[in-house]
Amino acid sequence: MIAKIFLVSFLSVHVPLIALIIHLLSGFDTGPVPVFTLILVATLVGTAICLFAIWRFIRPLHHLAEALMKYPQDKSVLKLQSEGADEIAIVTDVTKSMLWQVEELTKKLKHQATTDFLTGLGNRRWLTEQLPAAQSQAERSNEPLSVILFDLDKFKHINDEHGHEVGDNVLMIVGEIVKDSLRPYDLAARIGGEEFCIILPRTSGEAALSIAERLRAAFEASYLDPLPIGRVTCSFGVVQAGPDERLQQLLRRADTALYKAKAAGRNTVIGVFADKNI
Repeated sequence: MIAKIFLVSFLSVHVPLIALIIHLLSGFDTGPVPVFTLILVATLVGTAICLFAIWRFIRPLHHLAEALMKYPQDKSVLKLQSEGADEIAIVTDVTKSMLWQVEELTKKLKHQATTDFLTGLGNRRWLTEQLPAAQSQAERSNEPLSVILFDLDKFKHINDEHGHEVGDNVLMIVGEIVKDSLRPYDLAARIGGEEFCIILPRTSGEAALSIAERLRAAFEASYLDPLPIGRVTCSFGVVQAGPDERLQQLLRRADTALYKAKAAGRNTVIGVFADKNI
């Protein structure tokens, strides 16, 4: 960059001299007025050339500064193309590389902040963030939305009798079964120690009962050494969301249904719809 600026400045400064030499060698009028006019015009031309060249040199830096100012909104800086191999091009490439690292780190941190590390499902925070959009979509489409709340039966006994490693493996198996059983647009999260919540868009309460029953059967049929088949069971509470019902309200109603499932002997699905139990 310094070499280019020096070369342009050197040539621009000497434009009047070069023009004068060419004028004299060409045999044109050497009177004071023509010579003075020539030098003045050549000086202006040289200055204009110098300014234009320097502007061209630093324009990529100007584009980089503008893109950095807009970075939080449109990420356009990541699409900048470096021109040449000078210092500005190097700064542009290094900046893009650093910002790509920031983007990847941000995605990783966001994933960690909204994902349960043990099951790979979302966490309570993620579910709270996702529910409003799911409810809005359901209202716009005039479609039902249901919630399944379930937890593992006598999970503390598993930890006490077989250790927390086995307990963690049980949670991971539950997470895998949930992920394999749901549709792409369903939302599943681990919201407590052994408590899980599933948001089912485009799903009536009756359909949600069927989904919960399939999950219940899949958990009961799962096998994890040293636990016998049938030891991993869950109790389910199912409700259909009402208009503008917040997550906490939904969870309270679903928790009531879950409590009834526990009272009914566990490994059971209970739905509460319009003050009726199913």
